[in-house]
Amino acid sequence: MSTENKDSSNTSHMSNVRILSIAMLTLASVNVMSQTSNTSGDSIKHSALPSIMGGIGVTYFDGNINHSSGVTPYSTVRTGFSLGIEERPVMFLGVALEGMYGQIASSERSETPAKNLNFQATVIQGELTLNLHFDGLIMKPDAVLSPFIFAGVSFLSGTSYADTRDAKGEPYYYWTDGSIRNEAQVAQNISTAKIIQRSYKYDSTLGSIGTLCIPVGVGLKFRLTDNILMNVQAAYYFTFSNDLEGYKNLASAQAADNTSSASSALKNEKYLYSVCTIEYHFTPKDNSPKVDESRYSNVPWQSIDVKVDTVKVNTKDISKDQEDELLKKEQNRDTSAVDRAAAFFANPNAGGSIVAGIDNGDKGKHDPNAVPARIRAVDKNHDGYITSQEITEAIDEFFDGTSTLTIADINYAIDYFFDQ
Repeated sequence: MSTENKDSSNTSHMSNVRILSIAMLTLASVNVMSQTSNTSGDSIKHSALPSIMGGIGVTYFDGNINHSSGVTPYSTVRTGFSLGIEERPVMFLGVALEGMYGQIASSERSETPAKNLNFQATVIQGELTLNLHFDGLIMKPDAVLSPFIFAGVSFLSGTSYADTRDAKGEPYYYWTDGSIRNEAQVAQNISTAKIIQRSYKYDSTLGSIGTLCIPVGVGLKFRLTDNILMNVQAAYYFTFSNDLEGYKNLASAQAADNTSSASSALKNEKYLYSVCTIEYHFTPKDNSPKVDESRYSNVPWQSIDVKVDTVKVNTKDISKDQEDELLKKEQNRDTSAVDRAAAFFANPNAGGSIVAGIDNGDKGKHDPNAVPARIRAVDKNHDGYITSQEITEAIDEFFDGTSTLTIADINYAIDYFFDQ
């Protein structure tokens, strides 16, 4: 074979590779842009669908029972469990309905017998809050870390209990020396009264409690995946009650002298609830047809990733000047091939002058059976002539997963289109 024929064959082959490359890259770009658009759209839909959350936290009560230095943190800190649902009508604004089941508690120790008080309440809380999210407002919608603030209204109800007896069931008697004994502090009991310890079993019922609350809080979201987030948040609950702990009943039960606990001195109480939750966002169901990804396993992606300005030439046994001349010719041929392919895929229906000349020329009469069997499915109208539009449709069907053609068949069809 002559050098000219070899060059012509190489040029034809490289042109086909360039055409296929442009085709694949163009379709890949469209696919990426489509996915990007869908991702953006999913973010908008994502905000319109609800999310559910659940977690565990701790409560800290701040009420009329003083937290003296002789009391451990255990006396004021308790556990709570939360469940909730939130919906964002707009990306940055959410409406949440949440519930909490847990406890609130507090106690005090003093040398004044009447001021050795304690309580623990098992409570259920329901709340409705308005949440302002910074992701989608001043931060990216998919920010990994994003703060939020919230406020609303809630209702707390439950039953309050006191620890007034030791493990043996004997009542507590608080003495002025700070001890707890099994007998009252009177002269005849000084030698017989024994020091006892609290059992921390809250088994003396003080009564039911219930109050409206105003929660105000802040939080931080950690985005773990597109659908799963972890929230760390804390809120102060300002109550409309001054006796959640059953303070008046408790004082009467534990000391005859209750003059130091005048009800006129009671204040409205509050408590802090800090919680860590895992949140799951629901996303719209994907009704698009599933594509068998294995069909792309033989696609020569590496060969598609080519650069126009990089041309490989067989330089064996030729001079530097001949090499430069061949390289220049190949670059010019590549440019023509790229221009032709770009015109084809930029507007397959109209195309550039080359495509227009092919599609709009005198096609004459063709035998449908003359089209090779392996690509006969591309000839949609069975007129024996493959058009640029039919090539485009074949490529679209391949990536949609509705075509039986392989990547080699499509490459062959593109060659046939230019050679027919």
